[in-house]
Amino acid sequence: MAGHSKWSNIKHKKGANDVARAKEHSRVARAIEVASRACRGDMTDIHLQSAISAARTAQLPKERTERAIERGANPHVKAEGEDYVVRRYDGMIPIGKSGKVAVIVETLTENKNRTAANVRHMVTKIGGELLPTGANEWLFEQVGLIWVSKFISDRDAAVNDSDVDPKRNDSEVDTNALLECALESGATDVVFGFDAIDNCIDSDSESFCDNCALIKCEPNDMTHIIRAIQKDGYLATRFEKQWLVRDEGNRILLDDESAEIFEKFLNSTSDDVDVTNVFHNATFIYDN
Repeated sequence: MAGHSKWSNIKHKKGANDVARAKEHSRVARAIEVASRACRGDMTDIHLQSAISAARTAQLPKERTERAIERGANPHVKAEGEDYVVRRYDGMIPIGKSGKVAVIVETLTENKNRTAANVRHMVTKIGGELLPTGANEWLFEQVGLIWVSKFISDRDAAVNDSDVDPKRNDSEVDTNALLECALESGATDVVFGFDAIDNCIDSDSESFCDNCALIKCEPNDMTHIIRAIQKDGYLATRFEKQWLVRDEGNRILLDDESAEIFEKFLNSTSDDVDVTNVFHNATFIYDN
């Protein structure tokens, strides 16, 4: 019986991992399709390159990546009605004695009604409420984040070849030169090494590159800065917009009981393929 129980647990975990992987593949494939549609399949477009890079990180099969690019570049090959749109939801969730946690849920969906209903259910299920879009912006500010490899091997390849490995380290870039390039292009801050990793919301951020820099900027300046650093030969391994807490004093500390409740909410959002990002002002005490 004990052996059977152990095997059942292993099988359950593997099944759960397979499901999570399939959902992540769907998310990154959607992102590729949307980026490809916006640029009509132009492989030099930085947004499409970023989506493809994220797909590689998620280990999306090459043939599925190519299909997503094709669907975006040629909309007539999609099933009728499959036009993805971005939707955002603001909410406030009471978490035990810890207080109320503010959340911003970002989605990419072809069915707005379904997604709105699903997000509302996830929030209200644990006693929270949805707020008008923008209601939580007094707590959060949107910033552009650009992760850059500090190592480059070939300037032309770095700019033009999306297959360049950001870990190639034939020559190390002077961090002062990168700092100067970024700041002159409009960046508000640049951090290096583990500071860059600490500023990434994704738990798998170290997989992007072992020696990276993180450029912070205004969201509208992100594309300009990326083009500027690419012109100087740097590799932008990833970039995105994130909602960061404006004031650390507005963070909500979660004890073990509260953390367990909130983690259930986060898990439910992970299970929904339409949800692309969840930002919040909660801090798990055991993270400190």
